[in-house]
Amino acid sequence: MKTFKHILKYGSISGVIMIASWFISHLIFTEDDGSFDMSSGELLGYASMILAFTAVFIGVKNYRDKELKGVINFKKAFAIGLYIVLVTSVIYVIGWMIYYPNFMPDFADQYLDGQITQLEESGLTGVELDQKVEELTSEMELYKNPIVMSGVTFMEIFPVGLVVAFLCALILKKKE
Repeated sequence: MKTFKHILKYGSISGVIMIASWFISHLIFTEDDGSFDMSSGELLGYASMILAFTAVFIGVKNYRDKELKGVINFKKAFAIGLYIVLVTSVIYVIGWMIYYPNFMPDFADQYLDGQITQLEESGLTGVELDQKVEELTSEMELYKNPIVMSGVTFMEIFPVGLVVAFLCALILKKKE
């Protein structure tokens, strides 16, 4: 039970940091015309993930030091980190499913417009541009499905967290 509470505590801290970053990003990067600066927001988003995932490092270290008297093997450290990342990821997905329709309902349209602009600026023209635009438009239609949106949102954060959990386990493993 202590392990579960520990995981829940650090996963929740990490998840709250991520959700708070959306509000901060929204305040900072929303233009006067209501559009959102996607590239700056994306940069802050990934920086926030790294910041939020410091809770994985702190959580594994505290678990090792307080619950296991300073000794933890790689497998146990990775498992604790992984579970913290899972809690964070679930909070992230639930948070996005609430945040998106209430605070950024035009996110998908703005994202699509930004992607099309990038394609045009890259020099694509004609049939090739039309194909890419059709592909992106189709993907944005799929994104309207809550199951697809949940999966995409989960895959934004979980792989980053998985790498962090692995690195934390490597760094924090400690034999007697």
